Order: sequence, then C-alpha cells, then structure tokens
Amino acid sequence: MSGDKVPPVPPEVQQEIDRALRALPQVTVGSLLEALLNAGALAERRGFLDRHPGDKANGFYRRSLQLGAVPLRLDVPRTRSGEFRPGLLPPPYQRAFPEDRQRLLLGLLAGARSVEAARRTLTQLGLSASEADLDAVAGELLGEFELLNSCPLPADLLTLFVDAKLVDVRDGDRVRRSTLYLAVGIGLDGRKRVLACRVRAGGETLDGWRAVLKELLERGVRRVLLLVHDDFSGLLKLTQSLFPRTDIQLCVVHMQRNASRHLSREDNAEFQRRWRAIKNSYDIERATSDFEQLCRDFESRAPTFVRGLLRKAGHYLVFLKYPDAIRRTLSTTNAVEAVNGELERLRRNSGGYFQSERITRIKIALTVRNLHDGRWSRPASNTCTALQELNRMFQERFEDDEP
Repeated sequence: MSGDKVPPVPPEVQQEIDRALRALPQVTVGSLLEALLNAGALAERRGFLDRHPGDKANGFYRRSLQLGAVPLRLDVPRTRSGEFRPGLLPPPYQRAFPEDRQRLLLGLLAGARSVEAARRTLTQLGLSASEADLDAVAGELLGEFELLNSCPLPADLLTLFVDAKLVDVRDGDRVRRSTLYLAVGIGLDGRKRVLACRVRAGGETLDGWRAVLKELLERGVRRVLLLVHDDFSGLLKLTQSLFPRTDIQLCVVHMQRNASRHLSREDNAEFQRRWRAIKNSYDIERATSDFEQLCRDFESRAPTFVRGLLRKAGHYLVFLKYPDAIRRTLSTTNAVEAVNGELERLRRNSGGYFQSERITRIKIALTVRNLHDGRWSRPASNTCTALQELNRMFQERFEDDEP
C-alpha cells in the first residue's frame, strides 16, 4: 500500500461495526478483532478509491491469520487494479500479528491482580472471559520464568549483580512473606540480562543465596570480573569462596542507608558529605586512606557499624579500579533495582501483595521480558564508553584460562 495517511473511519463504517457487535451473541476477543479489522480494511479501501477514482472495488477474499494464540478469518477487500492492500494486515507472506495480540493480553495480566481478575475485566468490557487466550499467554510467561532459571548461561560476565527483595504473597487465606533472589549480569557485549530470579518462602537467608549462586555456576557461569552485592551477613565470605578470582564490590547505597540508621542526623550529614568526596576520587589508594580515616573519626559514635566498615573497607572502593564512565553503575546494586522497582509497582497495583505464587512468577516473567525487549535490548551508553577497557581488564584477569 502507498504511504498515504489512512482516513478516519466513516460514520457508515462505524455503524456497520456497531451492528456487527450487537449481532454477536457473545463477543470474544477473536470475533471482536475480526470485526474491527474487517471494518478498518473496508474504510481503507474507500479512502483508496476516493484518491484513485479510476479504480473500482472488486469484492473480497478470505485470509486466515494468527494473532498470537487467536486464529482469525478476515474478509480482505480488493480492487480491480490489484494495487490496494490494507495496511492493517501483517507484512506479505506472514500470517501472524506477533506483537499486537500479545500487547492486549500482557497489558491485562500486568494490570490485574490475577489471571482470574483479568478474565473479569474482559467480561466487564462486554467480552467473553477468553479463558483459553489468557491461559495461553499466562502459560507462556510461566514457561519463560522456568527457562529464566534453568537455561544455560554464558561462561564469561563482566559484572554480576545480586540482590534480594522481600514481598508478600497470598497462600490460601493467608499472606506470607517471601524473598525474591535476583541475579543480573552484564555480558562481554555490554548488555544487561536477568540471569535468575528465585522465589523462596520466608526471609532472606544465606542458604537461599548459596542455592542461587551455585545454580548460576551449574548453569555455566565461570569467569566474572566484578560481583556486586550488599553486606548481608555471611554473603561476602560466600561469594569470595565461590568466585575466588572475582572482585567483590559491596553496594555503597546500602552502606549509606545503614549509616543514616546508625548515626545521628548531624553526624550522618558529615559522614555522607565526606563519603561523596571519597567516591569521586581518581586515586584508589588515596580514597582508601581517606575512607579509613573517615571510619576512625566516627568509630566512637557508632562502634559496631564503623568497625564493620573498617574490616571491609577495600570492598567498598573496588569500583574505583574501573573506568570512570561506569563507576557509578558498578558501585551499587541498582541494576537489580530496575527489576525490583517494576515489581514494586505491580505489587502496589495488586493491593499490596501478590495474589499467589503463580501470579508472582507471571509478573516476574513479564517484567523481565519488558526489560530485555526494551531498555536492556542494547548496552547503556556509559557501558559502551567503558566496554573496550572492561574487556581488556577481563582478558588480563583471566588470560591464564585461554587455550
């Protein structure tokens, strides 16, 4: 079809749509889409003939198409010249609308508290429950969740970020606390990818992390340049034992939050000001010296907290060994927060908790799909800037492993 702008649906076509919908005893998603696509194609042909008065309408031909899991049979209008082709159709020789159909049902699943709630929404809109359609999409997402946690992984990663999120999940007539254990990696190509997301009943535990990290190794991860996590009790020793040649960076945002809880308002303001100067240093040795002095200056005000910082001082400053363009990214677990933030939005929309473990998995898979197909589909600009240097550092670190 030419690039001419498709005119709005004429009133008589709108009337045809209304009559068709009223005539349907039970409007399903498929029948509604067929009616809309047929009427839209008819409107396109009328507009085409208005612009090409020498051409004439030439009836219709039947075409079978697939919109996701929904089969459609359309009456496609044609003209005598054969030059008209409705722009609503998929490209020639393709029989599917792969994205549009998905967008409708995925949007319903994202906004609904459960698959059952999505069905009720369709019913309230005058559509059938379309149980088979919704279950097909939900089943596809559950399959993606299982694949997310079982597929082989690349052996080499520039960075591995791990973090946990506590969520409430309905279990029968009770709401129980569960933990999401999340792992996000940056590959040698610079792209982020969710590597694992396990849902475990109860709070965050070291055993939970041990299971998740060992699964990553079993699925193929071997060489990691930098691993970033918070200072959860025992986690540093665990990651050092599992990844002995990997730099371990403790999340500085978690450290700053802990400082605000352990120090008075005035002391915390001073601590944060001095820390900001340290993290912007270009000399890691000078930064280490200044950080140790900062800890000594505050040791008497929060002894237990500050002594913990002193014991692990080097792990809070590892990011300074890396290219300046990406230091901010490598100093925190914020890469995981991109997943957690979207899940938090979905949790609030679900009434403050997820309605079942099944819907939790569905919404995790949907979140991961949106990230992988959206803003994570290409490397971030700061990663691109540092990518060559990061790969050089990786090769130097693991050059003995080369065949």
